[in-house]
Amino acid sequence: MSYDFVIEQDNIGKMVSYYRNYLENTADSRILYSFKSPDFKIIIYNTRKVLFQGKNNFEEYEKWAKIFGVEVTPPVDYSSYTNQYASQRIIGSDEVGTGDFFGPVVVCAAYVSPKDLELIQELKVKDSKALSDQQIIALAKQLIEVFSYHVLVLPNEKYNALVAQGYNMNKIKAYLHNHAIKKMVIKHPDYQNIIIDEFCSPENFYKYLDGEKISNTKFHTKGESVHPAVAVASIIARYKFLLEMDKLSEEIHITLPKGAGAPVDAVGKVIYLKNGTAIFNKIAKTHFKNFDRITK
Repeated sequence: MSYDFVIEQDNIGKMVSYYRNYLENTADSRILYSFKSPDFKIIIYNTRKVLFQGKNNFEEYEKWAKIFGVEVTPPVDYSSYTNQYASQRIIGSDEVGTGDFFGPVVVCAAYVSPKDLELIQELKVKDSKALSDQQIIALAKQLIEVFSYHVLVLPNEKYNALVAQGYNMNKIKAYLHNHAIKKMVIKHPDYQNIIIDEFCSPENFYKYLDGEKISNTKFHTKGESVHPAVAVASIIARYKFLLEMDKLSEEIHITLPKGAGAPVDAVGKVIYLKNGTAIFNKIAKTHFKNFDRITK
């Protein structure tokens, strides 16, 4: 696995000076400098991208990332993927937005086969919660070009209507997961197992669906560590959620914060004083306690 970042022009000389004893000749016109030791290989490209390879690549990458103030991407542990699902064609599903006052609930199901695992490692796919928004956007743009997936976005108006009808969050999620998975089963009837990032017991999941079942469905907590199909789904779901949040923010001319903490209440109060309560049905989950705090 390799690591990289983009370096400022003024900092190139520092790395060249530090690694001068490892400088190697290269005929590649794309490369400014190349350094090689028994433990690592470091390439600085004309684009100022610095690539770290070799058995000690993370140590070298982390050292310079901290020196230059670059956000460190921790190494991804793929050992958990060497389980009973490793050689199987898997549909994985995950959801985003259930803990956010503002914005929709988004569910994604994605299909990953053994032939995709090398690319998964190359792209450093991992759980979306371990990635910054910027990393999510950059990675998701690559994933959606390569992997088969189905996304469902439940707008706030529809979500609030379902809650008013007596649906709880888990029932809503069960319906969304089931619908997205059924779409993927149609696309990929050769699948071997389905992995859902577990948010309730399997018994309750099927109870919400009136007993409807899809064969070979497995439930795992921290599903993204069980199979990369769930990690791919979580990243794409998060990306779609961010896009929806941007859309809502543009529509009401204020940046909507994520989560359900104090910053959410502060922005919500501004929206309430300017627009009243009706707008929240379109932009928020109105059964959250935030709504009561904002509107009282």
